[in-house]
Amino acid sequence: MRLSELDKGEKAIIVKVKGHGAFRKRIIEMGFVVGQEISVVKKAPLKDPVEYKVMGYNVTLRNSEANLIEVVSENEIQPIVQQHYSGTLDEKLLKLNAREKGKTINIAFVGNPNCGKTTLFNHASGSKEHVGNYGGVTVDAKEARFKLYDYTFNVVDLPGTYSITAYSPEELFVRDYIFNNVPDIVVNVVDSTNLERNLYLTTQLIDMNIKVVVALNMYDEFKKQGDTIDYDQLGRMLGIPMVPTVGSKGKGIKNLLEKVIDVHLDQDDSMRHIHINYGRTIEESIEALEERIDRPENHALTTKISRRFLAVKLLEKDKETEKKIAPLKNSKEIFHTRDREVHRVEAIYNEDSEALITDAKYGFIAGALKETHKKSQEQQHTTTRIVDSFMTHKFWGIPVFLFFMWLTFFTTFKLGAYPMGWIESLVELVSDSLYRSMPEGMF
Repeated sequence: MRLSELDKGEKAIIVKVKGHGAFRKRIIEMGFVVGQEISVVKKAPLKDPVEYKVMGYNVTLRNSEANLIEVVSENEIQPIVQQHYSGTLDEKLLKLNAREKGKTINIAFVGNPNCGKTTLFNHASGSKEHVGNYGGVTVDAKEARFKLYDYTFNVVDLPGTYSITAYSPEELFVRDYIFNNVPDIVVNVVDSTNLERNLYLTTQLIDMNIKVVVALNMYDEFKKQGDTIDYDQLGRMLGIPMVPTVGSKGKGIKNLLEKVIDVHLDQDDSMRHIHINYGRTIEESIEALEERIDRPENHALTTKISRRFLAVKLLEKDKETEKKIAPLKNSKEIFHTRDREVHRVEAIYNEDSEALITDAKYGFIAGALKETHKKSQEQQHTTTRIVDSFMTHKFWGIPVFLFFMWLTFFTTFKLGAYPMGWIESLVELVSDSLYRSMPEGMF
């Protein structure tokens, strides 16, 4: 249950602290640590905010903040205890139950279409979902539950999507699921053979300031190309741990789940939150919007969604983000600031603000891959590229084009005349045979 559901005087043990970034850090620093006992002291007349007692002192939280803290209460485990235990409920038993609930990890699988996400999900969970080599195979969220070591994994396979900009139902579904359900870990499944395209979605997850683990899937195909990548260094640069996997063969899945446990327990050294640098001009606009979004009266929204993500999406003129901002008390001020900053940025660069942010993301990806990804010499000088350089040459390309046009007509009319004659002879032979063998009639 959530902390916001406790009544006055009730006690509970903290099981999990959700949320993201600064909010989660601040809550933990205030004493809301997993395993600590917490009780409700009193509620405001309208039942919001609520005063809690934790670690010997009183703290006041809004319900929107308390809703992101999972607890186990005495009332919640009472029916279970009555079946197996005749004594009174003590703190030791309560903490034991809380510890067990804390070992449940909620995971969302996110990735581009055809990245092998559903196959990886099937191998990890033992599910038998349909897998096909075409975009949009996952049309809704698939759920599975399984155990590894003493941890329980609740896994959801979300629809394949190239981004989380709300242009399609799949993109909007994935984004809303992450915001509304707040999974403990997002596993971003990436096609290793097409890193630059797949990592664009990763940059958007970075802006969301959530816990992410990247599965470098199809790693066997990547190595067949002769490419090399220092994925540990790339993970440190992005602040996201990376694990090579081969979903079709079930390889690397155990390592992936072990990494998920480490990230869940905040025990991975490469995990940190970074900011993608969009350049001085755009960063100034993001800062101006963040300042207006990060107001106390807007905490119900900013505790669930990163204010930087909201600012970036506003600059991209994202309609769904505008709907989330509209109910805020200072929404007019935020929209006025957005319009002013978009006009300023577009006037400086003479380019659409959304295109500028997209270019900056791809620039960030290219820079990170340049430091960590090396393509094989064989791939850089393939036969295809040599042929292309000759066929598309500005001088040689014209006579090559004319030659192939001549070859096409010569093959069609000269060489094609022979099979055409054979076909005509065959038709005449069949016609004569039918004429002689069939009686007079309509046919």
